[in-house]
Amino acid sequence: MNIVHFSKNSLAGAPHRLASTLQKHTVHDVRLIDLKRYDPRTEHGWFEYDIIFSEQQEEAIEVARKADIIHLHNYLDLDSRDFAPIDFRDLRRKGVLFVRQYHSTPQIVAKHMGKRPEEIVAFDEAPTLVISQYPERFYPKARVVPNILPHNQLEYSPLVPERDGEPTLDIAFAPSKLTSAWEDRWNTKGAPETMAVMDRVMELTGCSARTVNGMPLSEVLHIKRHARIILDDLVNGSFHLSGLEGVCLGKPVLCYLDARTDFVLREISGAAESPFLNVRLEDAVEVLHYLVEHPAETVALGKAARTWVETYWRDDLLAVQYTHVYNRLAQNPDLITRQRAFSLDSPGAGFKAAVLPELLYQSRRKRYFSS
Repeated sequence: MNIVHFSKNSLAGAPHRLASTLQKHTVHDVRLIDLKRYDPRTEHGWFEYDIIFSEQQEEAIEVARKADIIHLHNYLDLDSRDFAPIDFRDLRRKGVLFVRQYHSTPQIVAKHMGKRPEEIVAFDEAPTLVISQYPERFYPKARVVPNILPHNQLEYSPLVPERDGEPTLDIAFAPSKLTSAWEDRWNTKGAPETMAVMDRVMELTGCSARTVNGMPLSEVLHIKRHARIILDDLVNGSFHLSGLEGVCLGKPVLCYLDARTDFVLREISGAAESPFLNVRLEDAVEVLHYLVEHPAETVALGKAARTWVETYWRDDLLAVQYTHVYNRLAQNPDLITRQRAFSLDSPGAGFKAAVLPELLYQSRRKRYFSS
């Protein structure tokens, strides 16, 4: 089938990494149409691209015309006119099948689209998917799918000392935003607070640490590849693509996973354990201090993380989950439903997945400001 992905935001490069992986590991012809380059300050933008609508409109229109399936990401629905003259509703009337994938909370999606969060959650004009990270708990009808990385590409592979040399940095942290941990729930990586942790560890140990922000992905990956330890989100309770990059690179990755995220990760991967070192912001100084002073153990933890990826998070293995979605979509869109294991129908499930983590976050926030 001809499968065409559309995205109007970079979403940390997730749509491109997904589409390119599906192109490589499935029998389908998979393309991605991005609305524009997402950072005009650099020659090529922050991320890789396939078709850029603002620069290759005729090609985009032709690719969309031939689509069997259109895969919309995050801020797009059937009424979106960002890619005009491409008309999603007209293509649907002509027999094109649609699926929509969420990467953010309903509140963030709604804000971008000028809608109410309730409208986003209730969307039922096409089957919906949601990434297997923190957003899944907010979309009770959506099928849960993994974020995919091309783990065997060189830039996602561990250093080989004989070829690449030894790491030149002890700790790397690459937040997409620099907002406070307590400023914008789920829309932050806690950069100021995490950077303060890094400063304290440097003071205690003399190690080197670097915060990376506002760079093209290729440069970020190069820096992280030459680090010994990677920090992801220590605040909210979920891993991100940044953390997945770290485990692909064979690094110990500190990241706080709440009970729901930890459960979903194990279930979607089939693994009995998580590849992350489950550490909260409040405890990170002690853990980092230990890792910096035990380099052999740090290396062993990184190798174990990479082994986890090669066993449970291989791109070809995860691509099968999307192939099943497309096959079911072609057979009958009603077959694309939420997995039973992730059901949020019971009051207990909803409380544990969404209410309890929020209560714990607010409790931590109060303690932080009162200390």
